[in-house]
Amino acid sequence: MGLIRQMKEQENMTERERDICNYILEHPEQVESISSRELGHATFTSAASVTRLCQKLGMKGFPEFKIQFIREVQNGQMEEKQEKVTMSERENVVTIVRKATCVQQQAIEETKKELSYSQLVRIGKWIAEATCVDFYVYDMNVYLAEYGRSQFFHAGKVANVLSATNIQGLQAAMPAEGHIAILISHTGENERLVEIAKMLKRNNTKIIVMTAKRNGSIASFADELLYAAAQKKVEELWNSMFFASGKYLLDILYGMEFSRKYEENLRLNKKYEQSGEKILWGIKEATESIQNEQNKN
Repeated sequence: MGLIRQMKEQENMTERERDICNYILEHPEQVESISSRELGHATFTSAASVTRLCQKLGMKGFPEFKIQFIREVQNGQMEEKQEKVTMSERENVVTIVRKATCVQQQAIEETKKELSYSQLVRIGKWIAEATCVDFYVYDMNVYLAEYGRSQFFHAGKVANVLSATNIQGLQAAMPAEGHIAILISHTGENERLVEIAKMLKRNNTKIIVMTAKRNGSIASFADELLYAAAQKKVEELWNSMFFASGKYLLDILYGMEFSRKYEENLRLNKKYEQSGEKILWGIKEATESIQNEQNKN
């Protein structure tokens, strides 16, 4: 089995070895010049972990691995053809299921390729230190932000979803201490969000931009840019793909925050669950009481 194939399948690999494989597969252009020590640093592992992985893959060490990896890349073994997902007027349930699945998979795969572990660590630190995360969004992205707020809620982090222009302006102009901002825009060109970004920048608020356009107007104000993959045309399920990409990124941010206070968050969510059960039980009792009174009458 080829080297790249083994790295993709990742059978019998430890978490550290998978991290190293993923980094190399996502940054193949770096392999020729990077050292095992630098690779270990980039993946939060070590040079020894890199060497052990190379040996598990059948190589004597990292130098031999680099030669074989570059040879396979040049032979085209990294290339994977992705289906261009388009819709037609004669779709059936079978093709729609396949295409919807394909969109979700492509969204995650293409977004994952652009992830930077060191960047995620920085963003995770910002969120950990923040008293509140403010989402600035419009239109369909409100639903994405609401999902993010719900996730952060279960990680013990307060978050706001600001979608009304006047409220956005007030919050951006007079930011509370400890707040950070996440701006979500798949086009990257929403004029109202551009103005909000300017206000946030003037007030030294940390700005995270989630967008499908790296060089967009909003991206230029970002302290950290998170690329969310999306197709270009609506008939290619563009909105669905961007939502899937954005959800994937928010899940990563949530996971980092939840794991930071893992035991505390487990207890917190247990309390949420118990409170929900009490509310449901109260509703049930009230409903039964009303029904009994109606039956008497």
